[in-house]
Amino acid sequence: MKLLLVNSFLHPRGGDTTLLFDEWAGWTSRGVDVIPFAMRHPENVSSPWSARFPSWRSPRFPGTLGARARALAHAIWNREAAGALDALCREHRPDAAHVHHVHRHLTPAIFAVLRRHDIRTAWTLHDHELVCPNGLRFVNGEACFRCVGGRYGQAITHRCKDGDLVASAGVALEKAVHRALRARLAPDAWVSPSAYLAEGLVQDGFPRDQIHHVPNFVEVRAVPGELGQNVVFAGRLAEEKGIAEVAALALALPERRIDVFGDGACRAMLAPAPNVTLHGSRSRAEVHAALAEAGVVIVPSRWPENQPYAVLEAQLLARPVVATAVGGVPELIEDGVDGWLVPPGNARALVTAVRAALERPEFAAALGRRARARVEREHAPRQWFGRMGKLLGLDVPA
Repeated sequence: MKLLLVNSFLHPRGGDTTLLFDEWAGWTSRGVDVIPFAMRHPENVSSPWSARFPSWRSPRFPGTLGARARALAHAIWNREAAGALDALCREHRPDAAHVHHVHRHLTPAIFAVLRRHDIRTAWTLHDHELVCPNGLRFVNGEACFRCVGGRYGQAITHRCKDGDLVASAGVALEKAVHRALRARLAPDAWVSPSAYLAEGLVQDGFPRDQIHHVPNFVEVRAVPGELGQNVVFAGRLAEEKGIAEVAALALALPERRIDVFGDGACRAMLAPAPNVTLHGSRSRAEVHAALAEAGVVIVPSRWPENQPYAVLEAQLLARPVVATAVGGVPELIEDGVDGWLVPPGNARALVTAVRAALERPEFAAALGRRARARVEREHAPRQWFGRMGKLLGLDVPA
């Protein structure tokens, strides 16, 4: 059996590639021949298939009006990617395809190719790109749902793409075109890791019977130790990830070390704090090792997260997690039972919960153990491969 794994990127960058690389290893161990398809990005992992990949282009809309128009056309419908995938399918004839993140890079043009070759396809959604012009449902510091139902003109009004009028108009047009072509480009199954995102798709007009809730599976090789005395944050250093609240936490708890893994535009907000150690972008193994020794892990996101690995991986290591009650996060944490939930953007509530976790280590450890038990029960690899195998028509052991 041959499975095509499609993602714009083939290097570690977030939840999409975390799942991609984990499932790649899992399918291979189950006897499936995996064929990756991505852009030829300079940071990609080495692959014998890379010569078949289309070229990488930035999805930004820079320069002259003509240059912006060409960039927009490419971001809406990537002809080069469609041609490269068509050639790959003709030669190797995959049995199924699992698609991840393709917007503005490979683009939904690939679905026309997969349909033409009658390849059974599932598309796992990692964010809100299918219905939201900026993909986050977050603008001007708060969650935003103005575009629900295809009202993409709101993206222009509020300049939701990088605060740029032309870029915002471009992504609004992109979403309008893809919405008009939705029926023609639909995969056999849309897959949502969270019930929250699945319900959001239904509210936006997607057929409920074609949306499948398949929670992410998670595997961590690090061995959890005793709870430490520090706080760990791992993620993108961006406004939507609650970096302002991390900075406020550092000021409120000067006696506690806060280890920050990741990089981004908001790095400077954390740099002045003497108790914050900025580790930058590190390997997944290094992050797991840090999580395994943490006293508490924080996920203070402001945007409606889907199903963040930042929560799941910490929980599998039996770490107590303090997270905001946004998006699909409440599906992963029952407040006071296996973690703490606080309101988004509320630094005082975050500080209170973190202080409680650090000052009551036995209680925090009990919550961490309960969280680990739930993850082992609900996010096991065998469950994921069993569900996805059926959706993709692959007869493999779970």
